[in-house]
Amino acid sequence: MQYLFSDRFGGFSQGVYNSLNLALHVEDDFEKIALNRDVLREKIGTKNLIFMEQVHKDRIEIITEKNSTQTPKCDAMITNQKDLALCVMVADCIPVLFYDSAKEVIAVAHAGRNGVYLKIANKTVKLMATEFNCEIKNIKIFIGPSIKSCCYEVGQDVVKGFEDYLYVKDDKLYLDIVQKCVDDLQNLGINSKNIDISDVCTCCNQDYFSYRRDGVTGRFCGAIRL
Repeated sequence: MQYLFSDRFGGFSQGVYNSLNLALHVEDDFEKIALNRDVLREKIGTKNLIFMEQVHKDRIEIITEKNSTQTPKCDAMITNQKDLALCVMVADCIPVLFYDSAKEVIAVAHAGRNGVYLKIANKTVKLMATEFNCEIKNIKIFIGPSIKSCCYEVGQDVVKGFEDYLYVKDDKLYLDIVQKCVDDLQNLGINSKNIDISDVCTCCNQDYFSYRRDGVTGRFCGAIRL
C-alpha cells in the first residue's frame, strides 16, 4: 500500500491555482491540470487515478475492473483492485484514507461538514466490512490536512448534530469537525492507535489550498493505492 496527501507545490497551474491544482471543476487551464495529474501519477506510482465528482452527500461506490475508468458521482470509494489510486480532492474538507492490510482493501472519503454529519467515514468502514469481510479492528485510518477548529467559524445554523464540538472565541462560534469525525470512527470500533491525524490546518497553512481562506482556489488531494 502507498498513500500520500499532496500540497500545492510542484505543478504547472498559475495565479490563484498555483501550482499543483488537481481539480477540473474550477476555472483552471485544462492542459495545466492534466500535467498536474501526471505529477500525481508519478508521486503515487501508478497511471491509474480514480477521482470522484464529489457532492457533499454519503454515497459510496465500489470500484471494480468494470467501472475503473469512470468518474463516479459520490463522496467515497472502496476497492481491492491493484495498481489503482483512489483520489479525494479537498480545500478544507477532511480527506480520509482507509486501509485493511489483512483483506488488502483501500478506500477514500470526502468528509466535509455535511459528510461528517451524515457519517460518511463510518458508512465507508461498514461497507468495507459487509462487502469485503474487513474486520473493523484491522482498518487503519489516515486523516489528512484540513481546516481545524482554530479557523472553522460557523453560524448557529450548523449547531444541530455538532453540539459537543463547538466552542466560543471572541464571541464567535467555532467547530472541531475533525474531532467529530474521529470520535464517530472510534465509537464504531476503530482503534485510536489505527488513526493517524495530520496536525495541519489548511486555512492557517499557505502550503495548502483553502476555500475558507481564499475563496477562489485549487484543490489538493489524498490518494491511496494497493
